[in-house]
Amino acid sequence: ADQKGPVFLKEPTNRIDFSNSTGAEIECKASGNPMPEIIWIRSDGTAVGDVPGLRQISSDGKLVFPPFRAEDYRQEVHAQVYACLARNQFGSIISRDVHVRAVVPQSYTVNVMDESILRGNSAILKCHIPSFVVDFIVVDSWVEDEEHVIHPQEDIAESDGKYLVLPSGELHIREVGPEDGYKSYQCRTKHRLTGETRLS
Repeated sequence: ADQKGPVFLKEPTNRIDFSNSTGAEIECKASGNPMPEIIWIRSDGTAVGDVPGLRQISSDGKLVFPPFRAEDYRQEVHAQVYACLARNQFGSIISRDVHVRAVVPQSYTVNVMDESILRGNSAILKCHIPSFVVDFIVVDSWVEDEEHVIHPQEDIAESDGKYLVLPSGELHIREVGPEDGYKSYQCRTKHRLTGETRLS
């Protein structure tokens, strides 16, 4: 049989973000003859071991982060740069850096920034999301008077003209009339990792 050094069959992606309620598994596979050994290392080159309940290396070479309680968050485990090393006696290869980031739910509130509305003009309402969660929160929709839901339009031409949710998540209201001053607007946000939605 031909003896050859390792080649990646499945190299991990550069960034893995996950929620503590879901956990994550990062795959790394390599071929070679003899079959290469998979070792996970930190950016300083030291090998990564098991941390009971927080980080394991499975028998098939996956780096596994089980779901964990918020109070068990550990920066050196959950906010770390890892890489996958595959080696046999004919060579070794190292994957790209894998930036792992676990996100623990933090209590946050979202509120609507009231831009002054001028009659006959357009108004823009902004959904204010706290900076410490802004990476993971997107504006899902807007709710007018607690019943009419305004979703972002895939195609601007399809919008009904009066309301438009911009890609930034802002709500654009056209041709504001006096009655609009009495309406309530709420923004609904969604957490990218957990799927949790919240109303302002």
